[in-house]
Amino acid sequence: MKRKITDTTFGKLTVAYLLFGVIPLFLISLLFFSRFTDNIRETMIRNYAQINGYFARNVEDIMESADAAMAELYNYETDDGESLAAVLKNSNLTDGERSLDVDEALKEVMSKSKHIASTRFVDSNGKIYSVYYNQEKTLRNDADYYTQMRIISQDEMRDLRVLRTTEESNICINSDDFIFVLVRNYMDTTSINRAYSTPLGTLFVDINVNVLENLVDKIGLEKGNLYICNPKEKHYVYSQDRKDYLDGRNPLGEKAMAQLKGSEGYEKIDGNWIFYARIMDTDEYAVLKLNDAEAMGYYFSNRTMMAVILLFSCIFLILLYIIFSNRMTEPVRKVQEAMKQVENGQMDVRLEINSHDEMEIIADGFNKMVERLNDYINQVYVARICQKDAELNALKMQIQPHYLYNTLDVIRMTALEKNDEKTAELLECLAHQLRYVMGEHTDCIVLRDELQALREYFVIMKVRYEGRIRLSIQVSDEDAQLYIPKLLLQPVVENAIRHGLREKNGEGTVAIRVERKEDYLEIVVMDDGVGMEEEQVRIMQETLDNPEIGKTDANGRLSVGMKNVYDRIKLNCGKEYGFGIESFQGVGTIVTYRLPIWEEPENVESSDRG
Repeated sequence: MKRKITDTTFGKLTVAYLLFGVIPLFLISLLFFSRFTDNIRETMIRNYAQINGYFARNVEDIMESADAAMAELYNYETDDGESLAAVLKNSNLTDGERSLDVDEALKEVMSKSKHIASTRFVDSNGKIYSVYYNQEKTLRNDADYYTQMRIISQDEMRDLRVLRTTEESNICINSDDFIFVLVRNYMDTTSINRAYSTPLGTLFVDINVNVLENLVDKIGLEKGNLYICNPKEKHYVYSQDRKDYLDGRNPLGEKAMAQLKGSEGYEKIDGNWIFYARIMDTDEYAVLKLNDAEAMGYYFSNRTMMAVILLFSCIFLILLYIIFSNRMTEPVRKVQEAMKQVENGQMDVRLEINSHDEMEIIADGFNKMVERLNDYINQVYVARICQKDAELNALKMQIQPHYLYNTLDVIRMTALEKNDEKTAELLECLAHQLRYVMGEHTDCIVLRDELQALREYFVIMKVRYEGRIRLSIQVSDEDAQLYIPKLLLQPVVENAIRHGLREKNGEGTVAIRVERKEDYLEIVVMDDGVGMEEEQVRIMQETLDNPEIGKTDANGRLSVGMKNVYDRIKLNCGKEYGFGIESFQGVGTIVTYRLPIWEEPENVESSDRG
């Protein structure tokens, strides 16, 4: 029986589209047409306020990134463990030694934010230190405004300040860039009282205006202009016209400057809309200036045409919708019939729809889905067979180690009967090693047992290297009871012997130190072997960070075991854990583990720490 068009899905959608969509939309548009202008204006205000807010938030992100990097001065420590404050106050240091430490601290600041182009620091004695990302740039001697220590009121002593944008050539040579400068005093944190009242110096951080220009380009503002200004000091940090920096012009005007108060808002002044938002806790404001006639003129002149276009568009869309709904009925019916056949177990069904639209994509997807489903069904049978084989192999593996252990015990007892205690000791250590590696299948092990396995491993290695190597372990009784992933340290220690101590002339030591931090466990494995070049360390670290499981480096320095240990830590403990490698040629290598603190056995396979 032939159905009425209104009984079909697309027929119902067409009627609903007319009754509840097009017709009400057209009537409502006519009814509220008088409010069109106000609604457009409100939308315009809201949109441009959001644009300016987005601009302000991104500028805040840039400044917060730089400010957070500036705060790294308080965390900086020299190789001797001295803070920057201690370095600045240490009268025993030469100027050269102090300059090296301060320069390293400034480089650390630059490395923490991609927006920082250069840094300068002036201490309480007027000594100036500077570090530029571009090595061709050099600080000028007469850049006083940007290299003087900031002595300001007690309340503002620790506040972040933003200096006006200027040509970088006013500060350094070999530059045609424009920069704005963030300034913060570096306080004496060696005591609580001094931390609030005694600055040891002032840090200047330069940010290229190109960073803000790129942000404005990304926003893609077609109308209006964006600014960053300080209404108190009447200077500009950003203007879309660079001449405003050079000529000292005020493109916003005095009236607009006077209205920049509070956290955010907007005002209409002399035919211009002024949208503003305060940036962080500074005196800087992000401002969007927009001419009202420019923003609304298009809508005023095209209201009648928009009404006509709306009417004809509705009629055209109705006709177009009806035509295409009928054309889409046949492909949908084919898909429906094919799905019923698959439900009945006919996995050889395939759809052929050449409509060159979404239905063709759906048909292709349906065909691929059926093929994969058929493959999956076949794979299930294979998987069941493999599972049976795996269970059988597991039973065999439970028998084979016991035979090996018993054989080693017989050989050890024979050696004791022959008074060969050294060989007996080696066999006993080897047996313990095999029991540890091939014994209980668990992902977690007590740290004490892992360290004991290393001691027994070193008994064998000392004989191999004729007593030239030593093992030193430093761990508290409490920390020795913690749990770690099994076989975590042995590959790294083996790598240290193979590539570090073996190639060294004379004796060598592998030292292991375990220390519980506030929220993680740190294990440091150090050797005093031959070390590695910086490029080798970089390649090893890149290989470790490579997401490909089990990948090793080309030069063989990174063993498969070390890569597997790194991957196991990431998979079982979480992405924030792992280990890092430091090495100095001729000095040795340091591998520092960062692990979670497990006081109880962890079921790694059932825990999602990733």
